[in-house]
Amino acid sequence: MKLLNYDERTLILQNVRSVVREAPPTYSKAQYNILCRLIRQKRITEKFFKFLLLKLYGIQDWKKLSYYEMYELIHVLTYYNYPQ
Repeated sequence: MKLLNYDERTLILQNVRSVVREAPPTYSKAQYNILCRLIRQKRITEKFFKFLLLKLYGIQDWKKLSYYEMYELIHVLTYYNYPQ
């Protein structure tokens, strides 16, 4: 193998093992706890929460969220400028 044709970055990245993790089909217990804490801390109303679910995911039952959808919802609720 001739190493002269490759730069150092390419050689290093070719030897990095890729990690493929499969997300669970539904949300995790930790995500549930974070969601509950966010709702209490930011005093999010049930009406607004259902509005977000409907507009973001087209569902009304939060229990149907996947792992990635719950992650995104937590991110939105964390950084959303919710009026106090």
